[in-house]
Amino acid sequence: MGYRNRVIAIGLALTGILVPGVHKFYLRQPLWGVFYLLLGILFSPITVEHGSLGAIARIACVIEAVWYLFQGADTFDATFNPQITAVVPKLEKH
Repeated sequence: MGYRNRVIAIGLALTGILVPGVHKFYLRQPLWGVFYLLLGILFSPITVEHGSLGAIARIACVIEAVWYLFQGADTFDATFNPQITAVVPKLEKH
């Protein structure tokens, strides 16, 4: 299992405006990725007269991008890179 970069996750979440859910696949959450993708495609403004459900998926992607941005590297790594935080102990200040 490889390291997941926070900046890449933010960028992919922002691409969710066009193709929702790509960042979920990157973050090893394929079920959520499929859900976002289907919600975004099946209920897009192009395919449905009222595309509000597709807009929800796109808005959720933008909210998650902002969340990852302000979350901080340590919290992001604890959530999406648990193998790294388990191996690298935190240095304590004396």
